[in-house]
Amino acid sequence: MNSTDNWLVHEHSLYEDLLSECHDTVENEDWESFNLIFSQLVMHLKRHIALEEKVLYPAYESAPHAPQGPTTALREEHSTIIRMIQDMAPVMKSRNSEHLLECLAHLENQMIKHHEKEEDIFLPMASHILNASHDELLRKLSEFDVSKVKRKWAI
Repeated sequence: MNSTDNWLVHEHSLYEDLLSECHDTVENEDWESFNLIFSQLVMHLKRHIALEEKVLYPAYESAPHAPQGPTTALREEHSTIIRMIQDMAPVMKSRNSEHLLECLAHLENQMIKHHEKEEDIFLPMASHILNASHDELLRKLSEFDVSKVKRKWAI
C-alpha cells in the first residue's frame, strides 16, 4: 500500500511491519523483544487513531457534500482494533506462542482490511473533498498533541 501521491495517506506500512516483527519475535519466543515492539505498535496506533478521529474525520465530516457513512464505519473498525489489542493482554502474559500468533494474525487481517478501505476508498475521496483546506489540515495534523486525547486504552 502507500504507493500513492495522496497527501492524506498515513504510514500504514509501519504498523504492518511492526506486526510482522511481533510475529517473528513470538515465533522465536523472544518475549523481551516482543514486548518492546508491541509497545511501539500500540504507541503508534494510539497516535494514528487519535489523529484520524480528532482531526481528519471531523474535517471531512464538516465539509459540504461529504458522505457521512465512511467515517462511522472507520471509527467502528478502530474500536474493533483497539478491542483486539486489549483482548491480547492476558494472552501475552501467558506466553502461549500458538494462541498469541493466532491473535496477531487476526489483528493483522483486521488492520490490513481497514488500511485498504482507508487508502483505496476514504483517503482519495477525502483528499478531493478537503483539497481546499489542504494547508490548514496539514498544519493541524502536524501540530496535533496526542497527550490531550481522552480515549484510554486498557493496555
